[in-house]
Amino acid sequence: MIEVRQAKNRDEFEQACDLWADVFPEDRAFFRDRLVYDAAYSLDTTWLAWVDGTMAAAAQIFPFWMKWGTAELRVGGIGNVATRPEFRKRGLAQSILRLQSAYMKAQGYDLSLLMTGINPFYEKIGWHTLSHPTITAARTALKRTEIAGAYRIRAFEAGDLDQVMEIYEETNAGTIGPMVRTKAYWLGQTEWKAVRPDHFLVAENNGNIVAYLRYKTTKDSVLHVADCGYRTGEEQAAEALLSDAAAKEQAAETVRAALPAGSALYDYLQRSGAGIGASTGHMWKSINFPGTLAKISSELALRIGQNGGKEGIQLPVSLLFTVGGEQALVRVGEGTVEALTVTDSVTYQTEFVFRDDEWLTLLLKGADAWENRKAKGGEYVRALFPERPFVFWSVDNF
Repeated sequence: MIEVRQAKNRDEFEQACDLWADVFPEDRAFFRDRLVYDAAYSLDTTWLAWVDGTMAAAAQIFPFWMKWGTAELRVGGIGNVATRPEFRKRGLAQSILRLQSAYMKAQGYDLSLLMTGINPFYEKIGWHTLSHPTITAARTALKRTEIAGAYRIRAFEAGDLDQVMEIYEETNAGTIGPMVRTKAYWLGQTEWKAVRPDHFLVAENNGNIVAYLRYKTTKDSVLHVADCGYRTGEEQAAEALLSDAAAKEQAAETVRAALPAGSALYDYLQRSGAGIGASTGHMWKSINFPGTLAKISSELALRIGQNGGKEGIQLPVSLLFTVGGEQALVRVGEGTVEALTVTDSVTYQTEFVFRDDEWLTLLLKGADAWENRKAKGGEYVRALFPERPFVFWSVDNF
């Protein structure tokens, strides 16, 4: 007898932690602390598969909100997907993931994100790979900037949190992808040690924190930039932080980062001879296309207002968007966008039929990355979905 369901009580949660520790290389505290100290955790996000009364598989939803310009989208992070070896090849993990997808749709989630190295497994159940650029430089190539001495660089202290939170908001304003971090979430990260305490650095200028850096080092001798923020005009403080970290981590051979376009560190690493690669470890799934459009309509209106006729679009216009069998009517006026659910009848000028991966590309990377950007009526799509800086800071991985 196979049963797939949510955890019913704390004892089942503890059993899931045992399972994860048995299947993965990390210890039990790694999994337990990540959830115990996460203010967003609830038992209904832990999903289990039982075979004849034995817990055989488990997977976790990590709920969070994601910045999408001025809008916010609800995302279900998927992690800790594990099946005990003796119960594999029965489709248990996929059964859990399908039920989790249905649960997320019923709960009003917009997207799901997971990180993996076995992409074909998740492609079978609706997740799509969206690559993003990474930049890698030799650690010894990062030279200390001339102005670095103007900053006092030290380890983060608890009393720094409010300033760091302000810098995070300033740095990520208008971007696509960063997690919406509450104070409770920041505090939780310190408890579950998202990074080692000595890998969380701040830069002070005249007694005020103007930049921060969190990083990780891995067994393959890589220093990974996990999170970085800086005040406007203090870009060199971010460079000073990274050069300080690189000088300290003598065992690291390379420095690697996934950064938003325009980041001060991106420019610094390029000046240090960095090469550009692509990461394919992030997979996304659209959960509720019409609901997502409704949530981002205010941001789309801002984009139309900023377009200023540059695309030569004629307004007002009604566009029919179809994604995965779901439809939404998008009415675009001068600086206004309204997203409506299609009912019995609909009137529109142009229809766009997107595959799920095309919709995700538009949403997260913009129309410049859309393979059909020159399609008839494409000027409307380009105006609604111009390229914007994207980042998901790896310190928020699950």
